[in-house]
Amino acid sequence: MASTVTRRSCTKCSKGVGVAICDGCQQSFCIKHFDEHRQELVQQLDHVGLEHDLLRRDLNHPNIDQHLLIRIDTWEQEAIAKIQAVAKTARNDLRQLLDRRKEETKKSVSKITDDLQSCRESFDFTELDIKKWSQQLEELRKSFESSSSICIVEDDKSKSSISIIQVYDRQYLRSNNVSIESSRRSSVTAVQRSNSLLAFNEKFDEIDGKAKTSEENLLVTCYSRTFLFPAIIYGINLYSTGIHRIKFRIENIKNSIFFGISTSSDKIRKADMFDTSLYGWWDIVRSVVASELHKSDDKKILETGDEVTLIVDCNDQQIQLQHHRTNRLVQLYIDGGICPFPWRIVVKLRAEGDSVRILH
Repeated sequence: MASTVTRRSCTKCSKGVGVAICDGCQQSFCIKHFDEHRQELVQQLDHVGLEHDLLRRDLNHPNIDQHLLIRIDTWEQEAIAKIQAVAKTARNDLRQLLDRRKEETKKSVSKITDDLQSCRESFDFTELDIKKWSQQLEELRKSFESSSSICIVEDDKSKSSISIIQVYDRQYLRSNNVSIESSRRSSVTAVQRSNSLLAFNEKFDEIDGKAKTSEENLLVTCYSRTFLFPAIIYGINLYSTGIHRIKFRIENIKNSIFFGISTSSDKIRKADMFDTSLYGWWDIVRSVVASELHKSDDKKILETGDEVTLIVDCNDQQIQLQHHRTNRLVQLYIDGGICPFPWRIVVKLRAEGDSVRILH
């Protein structure tokens, strides 16, 4: 019995006999349409070759998207502007410190000048006087010419005011199952904080009440019980820009001690009710806002030997007080209308023998 042979028709015309089968598409063509199919493949190959040549050409030229470069350039300029602003503040603070030191030295020299003139006119002096004046002049010159008491500190613990910019390959992160957040945490790229702090040796200055300073105005002590009218001690420096840290140690405490700020435009007063610009804390637990005392049920925590740091943040118009033994941090925002710049630090003492030291 003869077997039946099934022939495939042409895919294109469906009439002609399929005499050729394409190995690529597995379709059957007659002789005419097989030639056309091959020409179509040649045209497709030419198109692939053109795309190939274009890609090779583009690879030989810079191909970074301009908008990405613009973003990086913008970040760079903003970061530089912030750094320059902080550096300008630091320079101004340094100039003020040097000018103040010069004025203090001039006052000391003026006193020696008066003594010299008086003794020369009266011819009343001995070798001891000459030795004393020589030593005083030598000490004043060393103090004036030396910069060892001035230090510039970079606070690595506080947050940077410059946001960190980094570039990631999204395709690489996806293929390695890595998130941008985890990659950012593990990145070694870092921007050092721009808001450097200038430690320019704060000292106690004006006093209203029964207190006295010693040890070059770094230590203040209350010498009489003053509960109704606490002794008010002001710092010598004025703050209008930047972030500043003033560290204190409580040498002795029997009652509450106040740490805070007020505007320097206010005259020294004898009671809180007259100093409307006062902000701060009694014993950390009771806050004072615009001279209004906010009571608290918390127990007093300040003890003799404790150290606290008053952070004066002019940039964000706030102050913070950190108690190092308990690692407690309290914060107050300052109303610029009630307490305008410049600010100065304020310490208040109530009990006889209470004493606070500024640490450098």
